[in-house]
Amino acid sequence: MPKKLKVVVKSLYSHEIRKDVSLENLKSLKLEDAWPFIRDEIEIEIGSSQLVCIPHITEADLYKVTSLFVPNEKETNGKMFTPLGELVKNINKEKSTSEHVQWLEEGDFQERDFKFPHESVKITLQDEAIKNKVRVIMVNFTRTRVPRDKDLVNNIYLDVENNKDLQGKKSVYMITDVLMAKTIEFRVTRGTSSRIFHLGTASPLVFGLEEFLIGDDGKLIAKMSVPIHYSLDNVNRTCDDPV
Repeated sequence: MPKKLKVVVKSLYSHEIRKDVSLENLKSLKLEDAWPFIRDEIEIEIGSSQLVCIPHITEADLYKVTSLFVPNEKETNGKMFTPLGELVKNINKEKSTSEHVQWLEEGDFQERDFKFPHESVKITLQDEAIKNKVRVIMVNFTRTRVPRDKDLVNNIYLDVENNKDLQGKKSVYMITDVLMAKTIEFRVTRGTSSRIFHLGTASPLVFGLEEFLIGDDGKLIAKMSVPIHYSLDNVNRTCDDPV
């Protein structure tokens, strides 16, 4: 998608980006058709070099802090990964450390002192030649993450006996950092027609994840860093030693 013009407007309140790009492949006013055009821009503007944009906003519920994914041996329903839900739903509570079980059940992962540099971010991609446009406005950012003092390694056991998706798996991917917006407005325009989507509250936008190695008894025995330039269809682990 060649970029011909970029305008950036910054203030204490907002951060606005407008780009003149090719949108000739925008085939409909559907959210799922427009989202791929703006994913990279969201990742650049609010994820920076640390967090990657979720594959699709309609799958946002899968991208919560502690959500687990396991790789498939072959593509299933068009995906190379299977979501397992949040960690608390996949643990052996009797074996896991009681302190960590209680913390997971409370489910309070919000980073209280987090403050995003801008109250809102607006991104507009437009193709003046054919009057197509994709715009997203994100307001009021919050962050949820696994605190550094909550070491899951050696303290959490996955319920490998009762979860068939975990059986035989040597590792699992876990989302440990999520940036979300309280309000998201998405607008798609094709020629003279347009459609506006108002997306729920506290919707995940960008996330970071880590890979945890699993022992035979389900214990999380090590943690591997995962490079940011990844997708859930093509994960390449770094060469860092387990930590």
